[in-house]
Amino acid sequence: MVSMVNYSDGGYTVPFKITSRSHKKNSSSPQFDAFKGQQSGEYHLLSIEDKQERKILLLESSSYSIGRHAANSIVLNSPEISRHHASLLRILNPKTKKYYFRIVDGDLNGKPSLNGFSINEQRCQAQDLENGDVISFGESSKITYHCISDLAEFRTAMTQVKGVPVPSLVSAALPEILLSPKKTFGDSKEKSTDASDAEHENNVDSSIYRIYSFAELTPNPIIESNFEEWITYANPSAHVQFSDIKVGEKHPLLEGIAELIQDGQRRHGVREIEFEGAMYEQSVHCIVQSQLIRSYFVDITLRKQLEKKLHESEQRYIATTQGANDGLWDWDLVNQRVYFSPRWKAMIGALEKDIGDRPEDWFERVHPLDRDRLRQSLAQHLEHKTQHFECEYRIPQKDGSLRWFLARGLAIWSQDNQAERIAGSQTDITEYYRIREQLTHDALHDPMTGLPNRTLLMDRLDQSIKSLKRQEGHLCALLFLDLDRFKLINDSLGHLAGDQLLVQVSQCLRSCLREEDTVARLGGDEFVVLLNNIQSTEMAIATAKKISYSLNRPFQVGGHEIFTSASIGIAVGGSDYESSEDLLRDADTAMYIAKHSGENRYEIFGSGMRVKAIDQLLLETDLKRALDRQEFSLVYQPIIALKDQQLIGFEALLRWHHPERGVVSPADFIPLAEETGLIIPIGWWVLREACHQVHSWQLQYPMLSTLTISVNISNKQFAQSDFVNKVKSITQDVGINPTTLKLEITEGTVMIEPSAVAAKLKQVKTLGVELMMDDFGTGYSSLNYLRTFPLDTLKVDQSFVDQMGCDDGFEIVKTIINLAHNLKMQVVAEGVEDEVQVRNLEALGCEYAQGYFFSRPLDRSGAETFIQAKALG
Repeated sequence: MVSMVNYSDGGYTVPFKITSRSHKKNSSSPQFDAFKGQQSGEYHLLSIEDKQERKILLLESSSYSIGRHAANSIVLNSPEISRHHASLLRILNPKTKKYYFRIVDGDLNGKPSLNGFSINEQRCQAQDLENGDVISFGESSKITYHCISDLAEFRTAMTQVKGVPVPSLVSAALPEILLSPKKTFGDSKEKSTDASDAEHENNVDSSIYRIYSFAELTPNPIIESNFEEWITYANPSAHVQFSDIKVGEKHPLLEGIAELIQDGQRRHGVREIEFEGAMYEQSVHCIVQSQLIRSYFVDITLRKQLEKKLHESEQRYIATTQGANDGLWDWDLVNQRVYFSPRWKAMIGALEKDIGDRPEDWFERVHPLDRDRLRQSLAQHLEHKTQHFECEYRIPQKDGSLRWFLARGLAIWSQDNQAERIAGSQTDITEYYRIREQLTHDALHDPMTGLPNRTLLMDRLDQSIKSLKRQEGHLCALLFLDLDRFKLINDSLGHLAGDQLLVQVSQCLRSCLREEDTVARLGGDEFVVLLNNIQSTEMAIATAKKISYSLNRPFQVGGHEIFTSASIGIAVGGSDYESSEDLLRDADTAMYIAKHSGENRYEIFGSGMRVKAIDQLLLETDLKRALDRQEFSLVYQPIIALKDQQLIGFEALLRWHHPERGVVSPADFIPLAEETGLIIPIGWWVLREACHQVHSWQLQYPMLSTLTISVNISNKQFAQSDFVNKVKSITQDVGINPTTLKLEITEGTVMIEPSAVAAKLKQVKTLGVELMMDDFGTGYSSLNYLRTFPLDTLKVDQSFVDQMGCDDGFEIVKTIINLAHNLKMQVVAEGVEDEVQVRNLEALGCEYAQGYFFSRPLDRSGAETFIQAKALG
């Protein structure tokens, strides 16, 4: 219905075309009624001028389209005008609660006009209009915007419009009509049976513009920019939230968004940013065809605070950390159509066009092993068996990887209790699964070597023992390994070097085993190997030998060459074993026996070993008290010059007189002292006691002022950082001439870390003390390193002297003696027991010898008797 009202003012006759909003005959809009009644208020008008007409438009609607096409709200007849040239939007200022209008270039799809427009002769893409602004569309079309508060201002505005004979005031209410597209203006009697195509297109366009106006009224900030991150548009909420936002400038909020969407290669992106003390989630949408990037900002400050408080709960953790990153889905069960939000599609790695609205678009992408579970979870909820729907499943990605998702939902029921709709969310929980898998792995594996730990070993051992019950004739075996001299490596090179060695040893052990076997680290330098499904004990022994051989090579650790070995205990299990703990205990017992029987060897568990292990444990307890109870003593074995059979010195040997066991063999307690670390205080006691004794003899027998004393130094004692200072302190306290003291070290000591040992040996030499290498040829000698050590004497081990009766044995001793002489060293042969050996050694040029042929080790009085008989004749 159109009502005509004339208003006469100073020669103007203004006809008003008013479209009824209430669809009642002879009615008019509230704004027009107020304007007609000359009431005060705020009115927005456009003075429109083009080639064909000039008119005045009263702005009553929330949005207008401007263009050449007849479907536009405001039609400008000029070839310079685009089909859809610009958009005019009414905006509520949230601060003043008043409306104003903004003009934006182009249509709602982001497609710009061909020629653009200028405001007050300044080119722009969008601008908030102020009273008197002149908008030019080319040379022949322009619009002047007026914002007036009463008719007096209107008269003033009209006088400023030159050459407008009879302006028309027009209002449009198209958006309300479009809510019912089949209705027309006026009452039912005046309805047209068929709407024209132009009118229908106009309705559709107005509906689009109403949707577009949502950006202007939404409380969330929206900012658009080009690919260079220059701001081209910001909605009112953005201006309120970020007061320094300006069109045509850059802003920190947009920094890096071009990189986020990869210069248009990605359509969507999400990131979290902090600005002025608040946290925002910035969802970025790239509109490639318009070369613009649209950013939506959601204040997530409160959510971030909640995340910090709720981190102890896994479900809350997932909800708060994912937050707005969740994908949404809404399933119409009646029509079998599903809406998937863009985020839902993006998070599974699909493009917008890849997914339709079928349920199968969801299920077909789920991993085949998870589909039935997903369908069952949905069915149980729709059948009232669960209060809500929840299911975890995997979705393969284009790169072949798998991502985990958690779907949750709740159904809506009809009056007859039938499910009509179910809606929910989808959360990416891949990282949660990775963390859970990592925690599970860490709980069952050693963090340093990556090997199974005790928990996982015992589980596999239990499985193996159960399997033995079902398979007659099959065996399993446990190999319990303990590295020899590992504490010495830690003490001399540091724990970092020790850790690096353990990692290399673990790799070495893996290489010696089959796929079905397990190697685990129990802690420290202890490893356990589980051999499954073996047919005999010989297979376990073969594996132990293979491991020993593999370990008998130098390991490169931190630029150093380190040698090590292992003591191995073997326990073979059959159907007679009921407990995994029993099998592990027996392997440990066998290792304990191997350890105390000498390094780099293996022992197979026998029934008598447990008793022996208990005996060793009691012996260790007594050993800790022996030094305080003064149960140790020294004996002295003479060292003779072969050339003239003269006494040149003694070797001090340690003896333990146990109050109940009697004399305990050094072979029984020295390895135990090494393992427990008691060898260090015992070693210093031996050195001081021996120096005291030989110095006493030197004073007692002046003709033996050069009488020497040889003292064995353990690996652990030598590794002490204050070793050189303690040796110096003892020689000074006792008053002995340092040149008469000879320290005996083993090949194992010097080969732990040759370069560092060589430096320490040189410091000892500066004291005047002589150095001897004991048991040469039985360890891990490297001739390349041997020539760099400042050694004075090599001692030939008794095992080589015993074999001198055969050709090979004779040649070995000959080689050692020649090597020593070439390196400017003297030679002492140990374990000489007969005259033939003496003659052979003398013929080979060996300078000194000791052994039962000359004398057994003697106590102090016996040694003095030997001195008197030998030296005083």
